[in-house]
Amino acid sequence: MSSVQRPGSCLCRQVRFTVEGDPFSYAVCHCINCKKFTGSAFMTNAFFAPDKITLIEGQEVLRKYDDNDTTSGDTLTRQFCSNCGSSLFLSSPTKTDWISVCPGAVEGQAWVPRRESRPDAKCPWVTGLEMAPKSKQPASL
Repeated sequence: MSSVQRPGSCLCRQVRFTVEGDPFSYAVCHCINCKKFTGSAFMTNAFFAPDKITLIEGQEVLRKYDDNDTTSGDTLTRQFCSNCGSSLFLSSPTKTDWISVCPGAVEGQAWVPRRESRPDAKCPWVTGLEMAPKSKQPASL
């Protein structure tokens, strides 16, 4: 029995990918860097094992930014489309058991976040976020 494969893309559709199954973790992050990466009040992160994400096309327009100024002190690699600017992926060069996909780029999903990161940096007008029950997560998260 195979897992559901969902298509994903950037806004201009030059970067296309699939995700297999559901994320093993789904979090809302309120840190300033995630806010800047998304241009929004927070960032949602759907965490997958790397082998559950397949890049179909667009490698030539996919760009990486190594974010070395994070609140955790760990470098995070943020990937985006250089054509339309869509935020797409977040990963760690040292914690290779996960890749986060920006859920807004994935079609047909109805995932609910399970936790919040950096709630101390939450915009004061962001209230009423509902989280699903937590599931067991890898130690690296």
